[in-house]
Amino acid sequence: MRILIGLILVVLVTGCSGNKDFRKMTFSGTMEMTEHVLGIKVAGRLTTLNVKEGDQVKQGQLLATFDRFEQNKKDYARADVLYQNGGADHQTLENARLAMEDQQVISPLDGIVLVKSAETGEIIPAGGGVVVIGDPKDQWVKIFVSEDLMHQLSIGQKATIAVDGSDKKYNGHVSFIADKAEFTPRNVQTPEERVTQTFAIKIAVDNADEDLHAGVAADVKFE
Repeated sequence: MRILIGLILVVLVTGCSGNKDFRKMTFSGTMEMTEHVLGIKVAGRLTTLNVKEGDQVKQGQLLATFDRFEQNKKDYARADVLYQNGGADHQTLENARLAMEDQQVISPLDGIVLVKSAETGEIIPAGGGVVVIGDPKDQWVKIFVSEDLMHQLSIGQKATIAVDGSDKKYNGHVSFIADKAEFTPRNVQTPEERVTQTFAIKIAVDNADEDLHAGVAADVKFE
């Protein structure tokens, strides 16, 4: 009888302590970075493209121009002279400047060219993209967490990130928690876990550097 009672107590204790502790788990994901699609506001033919995929670019750098750029540049210079001499109003000068800017692609940040989606000579429709610039300072890992772990996570939760091919450890924090569940992507979990509903979580990297690259596999452990 004592042995039977002891076995029952062991089973009860084991069952009660079987809750998962997310701090003892490793979550796998892929490095991602914020992307900026740059293109043209009005339709035009792409005449110059000064970058290729993988190039580092600086904020304010001229990346590409379109067929009316040179003419609009001259028109703006002429309007500026007239404005300085009182021969044109500020609105005329502003319109000329905007027309010139519509014919060029300027990088809004220091970043890296991830995708070159057009070639010189192509006609790009209004709103069409030419290049995609990634922001290396704004990187994160997306992981998927099961429903039973959600109550243990919160915005700002600290984490440590390790990436394949590097011995560096990066600091991170939870920056986004999905408010709707979804089914786990098939390439993330085991077959048994694919049918479970999970929540997407973003872990922002606090100390991203040039050694981090989008698409690299990463492991996340929470503090």
